[in-house]
Amino acid sequence: MHSASVAEPARRITVGHRDADIIGGDNGAIQLGLDAMAQRGGGTVQVLPGVYELIDSIHLRSGVTLVGDRQGTILRRAPIVRSHLAADADIGERQITPEDISPFRAGMGVILRGGQGETGPHAPLTVVGIEAGVLHTNHYNFANHTAGESFVVSYFAMIHGYQVEAAVVDGFTIDAGADDVTGIDDVRLGGVMLTFCRQCTVRNVTVSGALGDGILAEPSQDIVVHNCESFNNTHHGVHFGSHSPGAQTLTCDLHDNGSDGLYLCWGVRRGIFRDNRIHHNGFRLHRNGISLGHKDTDNLIADNHVYDNAKHGICFRIKTEANGAHHNELRANTIENNGRPWSDVPEQLRPFERAELLYAGIFINGITHDVVLADNIIRETRTGADRLQVNAVYLAAGVSGVHMDNNIMEGHAQSAVVDESGATDHRLQG
Repeated sequence: MHSASVAEPARRITVGHRDADIIGGDNGAIQLGLDAMAQRGGGTVQVLPGVYELIDSIHLRSGVTLVGDRQGTILRRAPIVRSHLAADADIGERQITPEDISPFRAGMGVILRGGQGETGPHAPLTVVGIEAGVLHTNHYNFANHTAGESFVVSYFAMIHGYQVEAAVVDGFTIDAGADDVTGIDDVRLGGVMLTFCRQCTVRNVTVSGALGDGILAEPSQDIVVHNCESFNNTHHGVHFGSHSPGAQTLTCDLHDNGSDGLYLCWGVRRGIFRDNRIHHNGFRLHRNGISLGHKDTDNLIADNHVYDNAKHGICFRIKTEANGAHHNELRANTIENNGRPWSDVPEQLRPFERAELLYAGIFINGITHDVVLADNIIRETRTGADRLQVNAVYLAAGVSGVHMDNNIMEGHAQSAVVDESGATDHRLQG
């Protein structure tokens, strides 16, 4: 006798407006596919071309690949709704009482604003039920919010991974812009946000309009951002931080973001940042092409084109010896034409010292040591008063052990290399 064969469960589910396994045009339909595939042990959810309106994050699942068509699969935020609180929302509660319950519905992603603190991005809130004028949420409040002063608003990361492993996002256009950001313009979330994640990949994604960062991963490990475009976000284009070792950003286009194009926050170690175009960033907050600092060690920054950013091309932030960005290599980058005129510096930032108002291709603050600068082209090609990248390399007090080799430096209005470090163990050019 032959035993009856049992068919393997399908490893691909399609979602679309028509001709798909799951029919729908919102985050709920996509989430249904992700959750079903996670129950099967992993696989692929393919989102067919179309515009999908989101009232909450698309929540990634471990071992599931979320695939779209980069040009044709568009994720768009639903119109924002909000209300002041009728009762305090306290730490430890899982409910919110708005003055006006009518615009809210189950399934919405929300944040609380005002009061003693803000809803933490590590635990975004989703409305799981509405009863007797109260929103019931899937997580606890992490701060106290006062009735009358604070409010609840339907804002969220467009794609969010929380404690997931081996998830992939591949091929989407994410329009994270909001129709009304009154009172939430300082929110720091992401278009794509990964929190406490491991070995995840974001590739072939275009993201714009986020309050916060285009792509944010913290604290997460071995995250790859590949062939993505991130632009017109209020803060960073790509942001790794809060101890995210093994990060990679490869062949991305990071431009026209309000702060740094690529921001390495805290504890980004053994990362590779290669073959990216990083340009026209920092005009809202007077920032850099690439920024690194607190315990960001042993990284390779190579083959990038870093140009036309508001401040420095690459900036090492000032730190202590224990917390410095030591043992980093900058190789074969082209860094040019960074810095913007005084008239473009935001009013609140103008009182700062020389280091904040004169610009370099590479600016290294102390305490930082053991940095390799090799085979880079660092140049200023503009003319006259527009030559605002005045130095190729600037070493501030407390920098040591900088080794330069075979860099081409040209066109700067002042010395190619300025050394105010006081150290004697450099190997410099010029």
